[in-house]
Amino acid sequence: MEQAASERFVLYGGDLRNSIEAGCNSVGELIVKRLNRNGDEVALIDGVSGATLTYHQILARSLKLANRFHRLGIKRNSVVGICSENSVQFPIITFATLMLGGTVLPINYGYSEVELQHVLQLTKPIALFASEQPLQKIVTIRNVLPSVKLLVSLGKQRPSRGIALLEDFFDNSPPGSLHSFTPQPVPLRQQVAVMVMSSGTTGLPKAVQLTHHNVMTVMAYQAEDPRYTELPVPVRVLGLLPFYHVFGFMLSLNSCLNKVPMVVLPRFEPDLFLRTIQNHRITMASLVPPLVVFLAKSPLTQGYDLSSLHALLCGAAPLSREIEELVQSRLPNVQTVRTGYGMSETSLGVISRMNDKVGSVGKVHKTTYVKVVDLETGCALGPNQTGEICVKGPLVMKGYLHNDRATGEIIDADGWLHTGDVGYYDEEQDFFIVDRIKDLIKYKGFQVPPAELEDVLLSHRQVRDCAVVGVPDEMAGELPAAFVVLQAGESVTANEIERYVASKLSPQKQLRGGVFFVDEIPKTGSGKILRRQLRDALFERKAKL
Repeated sequence: MEQAASERFVLYGGDLRNSIEAGCNSVGELIVKRLNRNGDEVALIDGVSGATLTYHQILARSLKLANRFHRLGIKRNSVVGICSENSVQFPIITFATLMLGGTVLPINYGYSEVELQHVLQLTKPIALFASEQPLQKIVTIRNVLPSVKLLVSLGKQRPSRGIALLEDFFDNSPPGSLHSFTPQPVPLRQQVAVMVMSSGTTGLPKAVQLTHHNVMTVMAYQAEDPRYTELPVPVRVLGLLPFYHVFGFMLSLNSCLNKVPMVVLPRFEPDLFLRTIQNHRITMASLVPPLVVFLAKSPLTQGYDLSSLHALLCGAAPLSREIEELVQSRLPNVQTVRTGYGMSETSLGVISRMNDKVGSVGKVHKTTYVKVVDLETGCALGPNQTGEICVKGPLVMKGYLHNDRATGEIIDADGWLHTGDVGYYDEEQDFFIVDRIKDLIKYKGFQVPPAELEDVLLSHRQVRDCAVVGVPDEMAGELPAAFVVLQAGESVTANEIERYVASKLSPQKQLRGGVFFVDEIPKTGSGKILRRQLRDALFERKAKL
């Protein structure tokens, strides 16, 4: 009886119409077939220079690079790192690596030398492609990176001896010989295609291993995603999310393999961002919450024609109801903001919203099982009961590289991945995320979700950004404290902010830990708040008093 009840509370997203593998025995084979099929239309546009690449040009360059890789000894299981801002070259290095059965390692170019050393010693890439800024850091630690046999600059100038330029790798093979290349079959569910680094909000980053089958599953469900197929205008997307993050990385693959033209931007600059949407008539933009907040609140948006935008996709961190409604009122053709939920360990999103239920992250994706379990007992819960979200299916990672203990802590014996996120679903099976288990503030036995307080703070007209953390307190356990970034030229007191929150939330959710005004909120590249840094800052502030 108990078993039947728990199965009743497991939600399944349904099957895909088409095969995940699409008749291919590796991601490399899928790449060759899809780029061939997609033809001579423009695939990627450099948003800064205006340079373009067609699908066939991407295929030709990827095959030439794979040819050179092969001669250099890069083969199955070889790890190839890419540490760079977004560029139209990024997918070419990715495709060349996958064609040979190698593993792609996208790396955050903003990492410090300590973080870079940790990541590179853990993953042991044989080849490393880097743009000018991170290359300088890599050169200083190269003597402790014995695995790196090949270091390549993605810049225009040759930096120093022993470092090649990317353009050196495109040999003069006649096109005829390239088309005879067929990627070798691999064991799809075992062979690692991509390693993305976990965001490291709770410690040093871990390497998430995603298999060929994981990647193929993402490509298959994105090919059937109504957000792309049902848009009333031809789709042209913005490639601003960092390609080193799983969200941006999979979107860049989707653009090339599922024929969704993309305008690529290396970084966020307010005017460049808005000008690109206007001049390239971007119809869909995938953004992290801070950029949606920018669209909703920045006065700069008034100076640009953003009428081409029909869809905003938002993931990687929670988005407040107030910001969602505000951005819709500002952008005339955006009917709704499509939010989603996923993590590096699930290859991308596993829940996404197609309806207009503001505040929800949506329903379970096809191919995926999701349940909500009680935080104490682990039993599956029914509608409107809050617990930990657990995920199972072909999107779940193989595991963390060289870290069986951490893998065992997140994936249980039955294959369920325990996300660490707290949420619930309603009677219509729409999901709502409450907060991270580790981020919940425990005030006198009450569980206070920081995201709820942040939503209220962001609804304040003078607040541009914010974050809430728990401050240790002997009597109460923890007290909610807020870090606040004000809109330019605005002034408001801490006391006024505290009263504003108190007027909207119950007593246990008041900002008894204080309000602190800062210039910016520290975040990961994907927009997640680095609460640990904020807690450390509070600790240092108290230690000085």
